[in-house]
Amino acid sequence: MKVSAPKISKPPTSGDAEKIISRDVELMARSYKREFPMVVKSIEGPLVEDINGNIYIDFTSGFGLLPLGGRHPEIQRAIKDQLEKLASYSLKAAYSQEALEFAEELSKILPIRGDVRMILTDSFSEAVDAAIRGLRWHTGKRVVAGFLGAYHGSTQAALSLSTDSRARRISTGVEDVIYIPPPFCSRCFFGLKPENCQMTCIDYFRRLVEAVAPEDLAAVFLEPIQVEAGVVIPPEGYLQRLSKMIKEVKSLLVANEFSTAPARTGRWFALDHWNINADAIILGAQFSSGLPLGVFAAREDLLDLEPDMYESVTGGCQLSLAAALATLRVIKDEGLVERSERFGRNIRKRLSEIVEEAGVPWQVRGLGMLLGIEVIGGDSHSNVALAEEIVRECFRVGLLVRRKGSTIILTPPLNVDEELLEKGVEILEEKLLELSRRSPASSS
Repeated sequence: MKVSAPKISKPPTSGDAEKIISRDVELMARSYKREFPMVVKSIEGPLVEDINGNIYIDFTSGFGLLPLGGRHPEIQRAIKDQLEKLASYSLKAAYSQEALEFAEELSKILPIRGDVRMILTDSFSEAVDAAIRGLRWHTGKRVVAGFLGAYHGSTQAALSLSTDSRARRISTGVEDVIYIPPPFCSRCFFGLKPENCQMTCIDYFRRLVEAVAPEDLAAVFLEPIQVEAGVVIPPEGYLQRLSKMIKEVKSLLVANEFSTAPARTGRWFALDHWNINADAIILGAQFSSGLPLGVFAAREDLLDLEPDMYESVTGGCQLSLAAALATLRVIKDEGLVERSERFGRNIRKRLSEIVEEAGVPWQVRGLGMLLGIEVIGGDSHSNVALAEEIVRECFRVGLLVRRKGSTIILTPPLNVDEELLEKGVEILEEKLLELSRRSPASSS
């Protein structure tokens, strides 16, 4: 797709797109909520082309699932070569060289102390279910803990740990789950300020565990950065103190790195920023460049399960694993971990300067190429409507960014061309300035 971008020449819902969208409304469940009103035709690198020939710069990386953008030649080659040999053969039926090679490569970089075992699944959500079931069995304990505002997937058990989804309200879920206030200092659960807080949320968690009985707590499921809650970065010292407390009550720390790995935050894993080792880690299809994959990796002793205790019939598909191995190789060979940190730091600085220039009380948060801009009104309340308008205006001129609540979330491909990255940032800066001045609700 060697063209100038972005390029918007037709309304994205016109022509054949209108027909497809009409049929979609008739045939697909209404639970699908499309972020962008367009029909995708193709994607190459950070460029998305719709069915009407419009070309967009994608600062969502395919909703987070394409860390290298679309059609990376190394990923394409790996998939094609694997397809000619073996697309899929169940790990229940026979051993797999591809599964072993992927597990060996992944274990070299995982922030888990000691030897590691893995369960490969079809999806991140299924990996969360595997973790809940496996760790309850291993520990003999029933209670698991999650954080308010967290997102751990859409299956029944995963929804039980998530408080961010409306679907949870009609899910029976699993029992014995407790919830912890997150370290969202600007929206403190206890109404405190960072200077006088002393991490009250951790003290609250300890008291809660003691009330439940620490001997019943199997594991704590943690997102090092709560992306769906608005790219919430924990304060310095928080994760170290939380990790210590979890060890003191003889429980396990399970890190959900679905949205933060690989290399998204300028480290292979977000936990690496704080030199924290988890007992277990859950990963998703970002590692396989969007093909179906979930990983539940844990200390060797935690996955010393009995035969048939947990296995996935289609998990660990060889085609997905070939893509995953190629994804890991490209990130290493192209130095994308360091690039993510360097480019992300520059973008964060520029966005902070734009917010300051606009004179609005918005907050810019992030690490590496995971960035969030929280749109806040003059009354210090979230301005969801304005955030939505910014996303809509960016889309209109050819930039794809997404929104969660009042936070605009940016996750450009790790290898995005510098010229396209610059163009995308310029569009965003222009829209931030334009709309911040137009809306009295966001003036300071």
